[in-house]
Amino acid sequence: MAFTSLSNIKKEVIDRIAGEKYKSFVNLYQHWKDIVGPLLAARSHPFHLKDSILYVAVENNSWLQELVLRKMDILKQLNDKTGEEIKDIIFLIKT
Repeated sequence: MAFTSLSNIKKEVIDRIAGEKYKSFVNLYQHWKDIVGPLLAARSHPFHLKDSILYVAVENNSWLQELVLRKMDILKQLNDKTGEEIKDIIFLIKT
């Protein structure tokens, strides 16, 4: 009997549910905390991906500024870790 790791099962289930249309977004969303760290991840989250532009909701202006300062590093890490080709990140204050 072959065993499949829980992480592989989770990925397969998410891929099936998300489908091709949302697969890239789900991939980015899952890596967000690893890339920005727990503090920034608690105050921001990706909410939309369109035309290779990632839209990120941010709690307030202070956190938005912090993310803007780290934007190029975040963009590089997102592309490296996910294999996606994100061209830009737009940060928006959302409550």
